[in-house]
Amino acid sequence: MKNLKEKIIIALDYDSLQHAKELLEKLKGRAYFYKIGFELFTSCGADSVSLVKDYGCKVFLDLKYHDIPNTVYKAVKSAGKLGADIINVHASGGIDMMKAAKNGAEEASYAAGNHIDIIAVTVLTSLSDADVKQVFYGLKESAMPLPSENEEGAAAYGVSSDLALHLAELAKISGLDGVVCSGHESVKIKNTLGRNFKTVTPGIRLKTKNAGKAAGINGLGGDQKRTMSPYEAFNAGADYIVVGREITSADNPSEALGLIYADIDK
Repeated sequence: MKNLKEKIIIALDYDSLQHAKELLEKLKGRAYFYKIGFELFTSCGADSVSLVKDYGCKVFLDLKYHDIPNTVYKAVKSAGKLGADIINVHASGGIDMMKAAKNGAEEASYAAGNHIDIIAVTVLTSLSDADVKQVFYGLKESAMPLPSENEEGAAAYGVSSDLALHLAELAKISGLDGVVCSGHESVKIKNTLGRNFKTVTPGIRLKTKNAGKAAGINGLGGDQKRTMSPYEAFNAGADYIVVGREITSADNPSEALGLIYADIDK
């Protein structure tokens, strides 16, 4: 795959710059895109972005903005000025909020002199179909069945898939560059909204005998309920995959990254 190394985003899920720097050193020359989420950004702020940029790598600033349009506009614009290459918001914030986010990203892109992708989170990969029903559709047994439940051969993640596609459609209408979604939804989103509409896929797990054990999590997915292997995710149309504990909790992160490449190369 062309520029494969730039399609794998490694999650810097740490609470200190020192731990983040140690991983950057171990993967220097082998990884080029990193995700900074709540933990590192809350602990270290803008310095976390500067650290990654100093290594010549790209940054996915994963802060999942979800607020009134003007607040999100200002937040995205500020995030873009820090040097983020991808910024995300929650699609459930609505069209006006996402349009405001896009405006903030465009203004930051102009100031930075390079394009900044603004993408929307659809359905968290930690949510199962049952969770989605509970959160978005209520608990009553008498509630009207969802479309996927009435269709023969409905996908295993039908409810989540339907909601993810709906939210992705709202993101496309809002002018965003793409969405965060599980690999189970990526194909449907690509087929419906076009190949140029980007999908970023978290919940990546290697399907090996010891998968998840090195990361100290229970089972293959841990707290992730809709997972895919790296190969499966790219085969499902993902433009980027986000890999966290498979690498960051490994005894040898460089070797673990090699397993990710090997899984894709198969």
